[in-house]
Amino acid sequence: MASLNLIDEPWIPVRRKHGSCELIAPWALTDRHDTDPIVALDAPRADFKGALAQFLIGLLQTAAAPDEDRGIEWQAWLAEPPSPEQLRELFAPYSNHFNLGGDGPRFLQDREPLGDETRPISALLIEIPGANSLRNNTDHFVKRGGVNGLCPACAATALFTLQTNAPSGGAGHRTSLRGGGPLTTLVVLDPKAEGLDATLWRDLWLNVLPAEEVPRLTGNARLTQPEATFPWLAPTRTSAKGEPDTLPQDAHPLQMYWGMPRRIRLALDDLAEGECDICAVQGTPLVTEYVTKNYGVNYGGAWEHPLSPHYLDEKTGAPMPTHAQPGGFSYRHWSNWVISSDTRKPARVVTYFDVNNRLQDAQLRIWAFGYDMDNMKARAWYETTVPLYLMPSGEQRERFVKQVNNLIEAAVQTAGYVQGAIKDAWFRRPGDVRGDTAFLRGAFFERTQTAFYGLLQECHAVVQKGDDETALREQWLWSLRKEAEALFVERAENGALDEGDLARIARAHIDLRKKLRGNKLYEILHLTKPKKEKGKEEGMTP
Repeated sequence: MASLNLIDEPWIPVRRKHGSCELIAPWALTDRHDTDPIVALDAPRADFKGALAQFLIGLLQTAAAPDEDRGIEWQAWLAEPPSPEQLRELFAPYSNHFNLGGDGPRFLQDREPLGDETRPISALLIEIPGANSLRNNTDHFVKRGGVNGLCPACAATALFTLQTNAPSGGAGHRTSLRGGGPLTTLVVLDPKAEGLDATLWRDLWLNVLPAEEVPRLTGNARLTQPEATFPWLAPTRTSAKGEPDTLPQDAHPLQMYWGMPRRIRLALDDLAEGECDICAVQGTPLVTEYVTKNYGVNYGGAWEHPLSPHYLDEKTGAPMPTHAQPGGFSYRHWSNWVISSDTRKPARVVTYFDVNNRLQDAQLRIWAFGYDMDNMKARAWYETTVPLYLMPSGEQRERFVKQVNNLIEAAVQTAGYVQGAIKDAWFRRPGDVRGDTAFLRGAFFERTQTAFYGLLQECHAVVQKGDDETALREQWLWSLRKEAEALFVERAENGALDEGDLARIARAHIDLRKKLRGNKLYEILHLTKPKKEKGKEEGMTP
């Protein structure tokens, strides 16, 4: 039987500062931190990289959270990490809970055999076509048969990735605690900034909350037995008809890091050796199948995962996890990930930084990633990093938030203008046209992204100094107009789908220019519209 202890044995792929790659055990995160530190995860798939980061953060949060009573001081460990031996000692009490195989509890796997109906190991991968697609021969873009065997390390990572992101999977196959394909936002150091060197240890440690914060997370901190945190240590709380959901009062807050919605058991007996179809390691035992059963843990209630942003449900006010949407990420999402409001809550790890002024002088970034799911079908994986600017509470913060929201609202308005104008140029009757032209809005946000983040940095500095930021808003209006017109010219004349109609294109262009110089953008940006000289059109500059 293949086995792997996920605490004691090397299985996590990493890259060091000087370029070498290797597998490490979690306790070796800080190995040679002073001379050749580990700077990144080196996972063979983007979703594996995101999952491994969450695995390690969860492990640190569970076993080594900052706690003065235990002599673990967050700031001190950020500057001078603990030795591998210290981490090994801290992780050791949990080692028995992290066996991938064996006769006892298996990591993130059901305790029961679950029957004889096996599935190919590829079905652990979220993008692999499901049974319906295979039956209907609709696996056009992601073909069947590409993944037939996984090494134990990749099987463990695929298992954690699925349990963490679990989409709907048919009747009774439950979604993750944050729903299918949740968005995750982590705080990381800017690798190009001066000051603290960005290492994997520091990027993970930035997202570990003090132990005293854990009881304030959703969940029941009074449930101290291990199975309240690690659900695979006890019989599964099944969720067939008439059985209860698993609510925050039914599990410890740390179970949010170790959720197990799917009933799965890897087939680890009598494995043949070969080459892993994901990481290409050779001569390894290959896991080719697993068994599963529906009606696993059904997480219900107002769970609020500390690594995900949430919005507040309009009817109930309950926090709902945010998910990536078609079109991907752009700066229009920035405030959702960073700024709390009456309708949204950034990830707890981001808010904690903000409220507690953690690491004021460092240049930080948000690493955002997640699946865009259409029920059980993965449409895309999105990932980005964006600058993180924090501001202490008070009048300055209110001004900064207001300015950022105005900049984004103006961009959203302008994106709508240019999308509509290009449709008007392309089609005689644009209202009757079917098809998604949201990519035009995406193109506009992409063109203005560099200007936005440059302006965001300037705005942060200006507000901190207490200076007037009117000139920045005028500059943004100029950038929006310039890029909107450039995008129109680039796309309108090249995309007419019916007979080329230069008059129609010209009318659409004139209408766009009027909107770009109309009252709306001035109102959003709180700018005074200049008076137009008689017989003279307003110029490009505000």
